[in-house]
Amino acid sequence: LGGWSSDSKEARRGTFSSAPPLVSVLGSCAMPLKDLFTRKKPSPAKESGKEALMSMFDKYHDPEDDKIGPDGVMTLCNDMQLEPTDVRLLILAWQMRAETQGYFTRGEWQHGVMMMGFESVSSLVTCLTKLRDELFKSPRSQAFKDFYRFAFRYSRTPGQKSLEVDTVKLLLPMVFPPSHPHVAKLLDFLEQTPSVRGFNEDQWVSFLLFSNEIQEDFSNFDPNDAWPSLLDDFVAHYQQ
Repeated sequence: LGGWSSDSKEARRGTFSSAPPLVSVLGSCAMPLKDLFTRKKPSPAKESGKEALMSMFDKYHDPEDDKIGPDGVMTLCNDMQLEPTDVRLLILAWQMRAETQGYFTRGEWQHGVMMMGFESVSSLVTCLTKLRDELFKSPRSQAFKDFYRFAFRYSRTPGQKSLEVDTVKLLLPMVFPPSHPHVAKLLDFLEQTPSVRGFNEDQWVSFLLFSNEIQEDFSNFDPNDAWPSLLDDFVAHYQQ
């Protein structure tokens, strides 16, 4: 499972391993993150609850294309009492394996139900809050790496391979735990470096490895290691 277990830093930062199927957490959103990644088949949702859960989907979906669209997502946010920028909405998209920003298909909704086992709006919020807390406690876990990469791919403008810098500035403080030592500095660096116009996936992935390995004062940073030049420039900016 550990795509970063190689002794080579270059190999470790190159790509994440492909995540195996997520196991169902029906009725137990407090399941440890390590148990989200197994090769067990998801348990089917109880038949007695399926109709109610799909009625919940029907409340928010657009009947013309059988999807929850932007208006339905906003209504869902209001019912959950969450701002659209709350990381828990991104976690919901991750658990549903949503493909398009602002939309949830019926199949994606069913996948989310199978993964989280929520039975109502209030239980959905409880599930998402527990998942957020587990993710923030375990930034080195395979689950966090999977969520982090999903956040990049989900947040890109359709057809683009990179994240625009303004999106990076919004997304980094959302996906990392509060008070993360490197995030505030990187955001400040981006504000002072207008030549940086975005992040490609290698830069995004490498920053997570950087954040887990490099001390807050950069004392163990080696410029001869195979970091993207963006991170070399970032460290140099603070070591001047």
